[in-house]
Amino acid sequence: MSLLSPFKVARQAIVAVVIVLAALVCLASAHAQVTQASTKVQEKSDEYVDPYGRTTPEGAVRGFVTALGQKDYERASLYLDLRRYSSAQRRRRGPELSKQFEVLLTRGGQFFPRAAQSNAARGRLNDGLDPDLERVGLLGWDDRQVDILLERIDRPPGAVWLIARETLDTVPEAIGAEAETLIDRSLPEHLRDITFLGAPLGHWLVLVGLTGAAYLLAWAAISLGLHLDTAFCKWRRRETRSFLTTLAPPTRLLLTSILTTTIASRIGVSIVARESYGRLLEIVGWVATAWLAWRIVDVMNGIVRDRLHNAGRGQMASIAAFIGRLVKVVIVAVGAIAILDTLGYDVTAGIAALGIGGLALALGAQKVVENLVASMSILSDQPVRVGEFCKIGDTLGTVEEIGIRSTRIRTLENTLVVIPNSDLAAKQIENFARRHQFWFHPIINLDYRTSPTDLRSFLERLRALLASQTEFRDPPRVRLLGLGSDRFPVEVFAYVTTADNDEFLKVQEEVTILILDLVAEMGLHLAPPTVSIVGGAAEEGEHRE
Repeated sequence: MSLLSPFKVARQAIVAVVIVLAALVCLASAHAQVTQASTKVQEKSDEYVDPYGRTTPEGAVRGFVTALGQKDYERASLYLDLRRYSSAQRRRRGPELSKQFEVLLTRGGQFFPRAAQSNAARGRLNDGLDPDLERVGLLGWDDRQVDILLERIDRPPGAVWLIARETLDTVPEAIGAEAETLIDRSLPEHLRDITFLGAPLGHWLVLVGLTGAAYLLAWAAISLGLHLDTAFCKWRRRETRSFLTTLAPPTRLLLTSILTTTIASRIGVSIVARESYGRLLEIVGWVATAWLAWRIVDVMNGIVRDRLHNAGRGQMASIAAFIGRLVKVVIVAVGAIAILDTLGYDVTAGIAALGIGGLALALGAQKVVENLVASMSILSDQPVRVGEFCKIGDTLGTVEEIGIRSTRIRTLENTLVVIPNSDLAAKQIENFARRHQFWFHPIINLDYRTSPTDLRSFLERLRALLASQTEFRDPPRVRLLGLGSDRFPVEVFAYVTTADNDEFLKVQEEVTILILDLVAEMGLHLAPPTVSIVGGAAEEGEHRE
């Protein structure tokens, strides 16, 4: 079986498409950069970089929380929309509002996770709000909840995002509610007075203890659920219960992150501590989510592959394994991007920058692309499957694995040969596992001194002998091929109806012995082997004179 033409054409075509697409991405990226540069020249507001980080909603929130952590309420007031106040009133009212806002956030307010905050100068335009408004969190008191809104204010020298007047108007009403939180009522005074990283030391200790308690609670809940499942759901298959057990560790970690974040805002942990610690919990949450998705793919892929192997569909199992690897790559990529985004890196710009190196990647990784395309072609066309005995080029052995880059073959000498899939697709493949019958084709060379009568009788008796054997699909063909120089060659042409090589060898052995018995019974002789003299050495060939 030769795969050279179709696979070579498909491989070259797809590599060309990848290179062209990479070039288009590169050009699009360059065009976007040129357009962006020209836009910045034309619009001063877009090129403005605020020294306080208020150019984007995410930057405004981060700067405001940082100022609160440093107890710099005068600086924190720069993140509030105080345009309705005079300059003297701003200097007095701004720090006061900032401090009151911190109190409200600590009581039960929260900013949304960083992944939910826009890092674009224009904010999110599809959130159903006015284009100049952005929802970044919630304030809560007396069973009420109010959105924390930022407003984009265009003023010289450039546009900035500030906490909207609409949100600030709720501060006087909210500040009159119950002032003391649960954590303040419970902590000793010295743990509230000592400040660490902008928040009371006791609040940090509560967060650490709360994390441990949340993990124990998650562990107990999941363990109880697994025990109840074992006790009351005995009808479940073993693989299903194994699946649930495998998901337990990442689920505990994810629940710990969610519980800690939720409870911390309810008991009144400082917003400064929650924001800093919440960044760590958010990273833990993304790691747990990626870990959970990885394990789900692992378990589901294992179940599918086992069932396909049990059903005798080894090639489909290889395809399932291949798809599982691709999904895992996507999981790792998404998890890495989410974590980098949580740490504050501009992931959008990083992803766009990938277009610049797209062409170089396509050219430099051409062999990788070829192997990937060839592996997909092999898995779809199925010239060989895992577990099949075949000959690929000069390599004879059993296919052990068809991977993304290469195929592994176990030879008869028990060595492992690794063939790149691009090379495999270009080689001639002889698949022995797919034959349903074996060719039985011996040549019986009778001695030249055999008489015509004996020769005719031998042919008739040999036909009758072979016709009585049930292992052959059709009655074997027995013919005298002609007059040899020193022998009478008699050909046997037949197919043994078996797909098992050992069974064929057994039949071949038995029939060969029966033929030799017939030759001996009739008093006939086989012609001796012929030799020839080449360079003084005797080799098999013409009869030696």
